[in-house]
Amino acid sequence: MSYTSACRASGAYLLLIWALALLAGCSTAPGAEPTLQPALMPSAPTAALPTDGPAPAPTAAAPGAALPGRLLFVQSGNLWLWQGDSGRQLTSTGDAIQPAWSPDGTRIAYVRRVNSASDLLLLPAEGTGAPTQLTDNSPDPALYSYDRIYNSVWAFYPAWSPDGLTLAYASQFGPPGGAPVAEYRMALFVIAAAGGPPSQIYSAANGQVGRPVYAPDGSTIVFAFDPTGDDPPALYRYTTATEVAEPLLGAPQQSYDPTFSADGRWLAFAARTGTTTDIFALPPGGGTPTRLTTSGTARAPAFAPDGSALAFLAVAPGGSSFDLWVADLRRDAAGTLQAGEPRQITHDMHLDADSGIAWAR
Repeated sequence: MSYTSACRASGAYLLLIWALALLAGCSTAPGAEPTLQPALMPSAPTAALPTDGPAPAPTAAAPGAALPGRLLFVQSGNLWLWQGDSGRQLTSTGDAIQPAWSPDGTRIAYVRRVNSASDLLLLPAEGTGAPTQLTDNSPDPALYSYDRIYNSVWAFYPAWSPDGLTLAYASQFGPPGGAPVAEYRMALFVIAAAGGPPSQIYSAANGQVGRPVYAPDGSTIVFAFDPTGDDPPALYRYTTATEVAEPLLGAPQQSYDPTFSADGRWLAFAARTGTTTDIFALPPGGGTPTRLTTSGTARAPAFAPDGSALAFLAVAPGGSSFDLWVADLRRDAAGTLQAGEPRQITHDMHLDADSGIAWAR
């Protein structure tokens, strides 16, 4: 299976059609692989597709299913906060995706996605007050005009550095250009949380960068990466001291959604095997992955702050949309990470699997 790359669209008209189609392409199909934004959408495994229509408000978790800390997720382009056994909506603009907690839990980085561009923003943890915009990728010209298309850039997947001073993210080298018109591939960038110009730290001529995550000690950034632009993503590890990226040993092909445990001992990720997608974990230096879920539709893992549990998004048997699930974690006698029976926390919320989950104290 290979990705279909809209980055090769030729002509301004085709680019405009691509931009419109992209906005309609944020599918939450069960088991679907991530879009290595802005243009890669593989097919989903065999499973029921989610139904359209307004998503209901979340139902309270079952008795005894209250969760520690605070979880963020996305429904219909709005940020939600789950605390204890209930959730509340933080934003209502319909254009917010991919939230990430700051290390101290006081701020939320997220992506505002508008027509043909997206930017990184910061919001106070309570969801109150005006957000602060970090990037400036959304030009002023009229919607769908050539000027807007030629001056638009995508930015996705913000990830905080452990000290809270920097965010890594995926973005393009620059706006569309050339003749015929072509979109630049996605590269790995960093930007100061206090604001300022972004810096590109890793790219490949034909490669496509996806979701990054910092190791807790800040020494590495693990990210999803398609080195050719036409293949499924794999996990790569970028070493900040050497500025070198290399494949993560042991991680299977078609791996994405990486996340570290707070102690840095484990890296969890989603991986597609055949027609199913599940959560796996391995030591960050590489090794043999351990399968943590068996639903076949699991994505977007997030460790509890104390490492005692793993949250993820999955589709219930016979269901048609992604919901929040949590499984307790333990280590066996050999030290291998094991997951208990997962329990469903939300029901029929139609959560955005590509936006993932963020879990803080």
